[in-house]
Amino acid sequence: MESSESLRYSMRRFPLGVVVVTTTWGERPVGMTVNTFNSVSLNPPTVMFIADKSKGNDVPFRESKKFAVNFVDSEEILRVFSITPVQKRFEVVKYREEEGIPVLIDSYAYIKAMRREVIDVEDHAIIVGEVLEVKTIREAKPLVYYMSEYRELCL
Repeated sequence: MESSESLRYSMRRFPLGVVVVTTTWGERPVGMTVNTFNSVSLNPPTVMFIADKSKGNDVPFRESKKFAVNFVDSEEILRVFSITPVQKRFEVVKYREEEGIPVLIDSYAYIKAMRREVIDVEDHAIIVGEVLEVKTIREAKPLVYYMSEYRELCL
């Protein structure tokens, strides 16, 4: 069997899109940066992301009915939602609530979704949601995660 470190080494060389997923949990906004977001189906429109169970990142999304996927082109915001302690993340970013879901003001697009299913796979959980609304706000310079850094795409 191949080691986790070998897989991690190879995966660092694969550029991944990054988003911030947010929800309301216990009456407070929570969110995290993920690089495992994708669409699953167009009929009905369905999306998914993966959360690390060993860190408890899946719990808010298991227990909340709705979530938002925030497309951001700010490395600073991505870092806030990956490094800043969970309880302080929404103190340093601007957001608004839409139907009880926190949506980041600086998003260039966002998706609101209803949690449909949670699939446990080893130490991670795949969170699947049916799309309720998609909104594109502005053009962007999207970032990818490559070699453990956020990088701009050359378009």
